[in-house]
Amino acid sequence: NLPRSERFKAENTILVGLMPRPKEPKSEEINHYIKPLVDKMIQLYLGIQIPTYQQTDGATVRAALLMVACDIPAARKTSGFTAHNSTCVCYKCDNQFSRLPGTSSVDFHGSDCDQWRHRSDRANRVHAEEWNSASTPSERQQLEVEYGVQWSQLYHLGYFDLVHGTIIDVMHNLFLG
Repeated sequence: NLPRSERFKAENTILVGLMPRPKEPKSEEINHYIKPLVDKMIQLYLGIQIPTYQQTDGATVRAALLMVACDIPAARKTSGFTAHNSTCVCYKCDNQFSRLPGTSSVDFHGSDCDQWRHRSDRANRVHAEEWNSASTPSERQQLEVEYGVQWSQLYHLGYFDLVHGTIIDVMHNLFLG
């Protein structure tokens, strides 16, 4: 890591993209923004040649996405998980919650986290593929309710595990609670 005094200087910063305002993009709209990034990450994972002073024919450079770090709503949308107020609240486990009668609020009563089953990358990818190939909005809605998953362009990065590689950033997780 760069020293704090160097970390945020313009020459050490890469702007990956901006999402236009005034409204927050929907989950499926985010895929349009991250597709060009995913396409470049695929090329970088395979390796690209970059000429250097010592290797004028180019040195092979490879890169991989290690994690997605954002606040909760952005992490859910970017990585293809349903919202934190869905019945599949947790994107790390397969636990299903019910709704409080007559409301849209999730009922967490009586939940025993020791009994929760962890999500697996493999099952998550299968359900995301099902969502992506669903032919109607109602089919997609049913899959979202059942599995808490939507399609994300990040699934094209075959090496990347969205379940374990999606984290809540430090500022939102620790400093803001």
